[in-house]
Amino acid sequence: MQVSVIIPTYNRPDAIIKLLDTLAAQTLPADQFEVVVVDDGSDYDPERVQQKSYPFAWRYLRQENSGATVARNYGASFCSGEVLVVIDDDVTVEPPALAALAELCLREDRALVMGTLISRSVAQPPSPFTATVLESINQFEHAGSGDGQDREVHFSWCNTQLLAVRREDFFALGMLQDPTGGWPNWDDVDFGYRAHLAGFRLLQSGRATGYHWDNSLRSLEAACNRWQRAARSAVQLFAAHPGLQPHLPMLADKLPVNWRQDHPRLIVRKLVRRLTTVPPVLNALEGLSRLLERDFPRNKQRLAPLYLWIQGAYMSRGYYEGLQAAAWRKH
Repeated sequence: MQVSVIIPTYNRPDAIIKLLDTLAAQTLPADQFEVVVVDDGSDYDPERVQQKSYPFAWRYLRQENSGATVARNYGASFCSGEVLVVIDDDVTVEPPALAALAELCLREDRALVMGTLISRSVAQPPSPFTATVLESINQFEHAGSGDGQDREVHFSWCNTQLLAVRREDFFALGMLQDPTGGWPNWDDVDFGYRAHLAGFRLLQSGRATGYHWDNSLRSLEAACNRWQRAARSAVQLFAAHPGLQPHLPMLADKLPVNWRQDHPRLIVRKLVRRLTTVPPVLNALEGLSRLLERDFPRNKQRLAPLYLWIQGAYMSRGYYEGLQAAAWRKH
């Protein structure tokens, strides 16, 4: 068996069927890959998915609700493929994806291989927030990757939504680990960092295209909640890996001021970020966004940076909450 696909899932039967349907259309022959679905304690009848028939070998496993990290590792223990491909249940893939991931993973030594994900909206029609942010995400993350070429990217981009690694390397690196004990738990960045320290490169395949149907982008509120929780758990991520902090620029100006080390410009930016977390200021920014949305898409160019500042405010708030929680645990 050349490839084993591992899919953790929780309460998304329609999404998992949609993904399995795209796997049935792969250019990689069906006898060259297997699929292991790990249900993380969903409350729907598993027969809804188990009754489906596909040309590839596949199994449906269940575990008590323990999180996606545990589910991925559990699934890996049942796999026999030379290459493990981890795919999230809210992703679909183009027909060449598995073949492209496997080919690059087997060609390059000491490498993790990431697919090229394009964000899509689960909300139809998309809200002004969703339309604006999707455009920004796809322009930023895929600049230069639309030519079908493979490229090396920074380890901090490691993303378990569509990731391939040789089976022997996966276990040698200690599998996936949960550095924070909460969601989102940054297990992909943790894995990428540990692989980087072990001398691995992170490659992105330009031919392994997938689509991320991101539920957190359905509204500004949902996105802010996700980023606030991610920033809160980042405190524990940095506690586990102190050397990782400089490699996550998205959080650089959300952290407390370091008066001895920060550049004056960064100090000002951090202070402004902190100011935006004050309820009257944040409420004003959110009110302004709603006002501008009334004349969308004419105000798209004004809304794009405003959305980023609002989400950044919630990230900053989440990081400070994480610091408070860490201080409380120490005492």
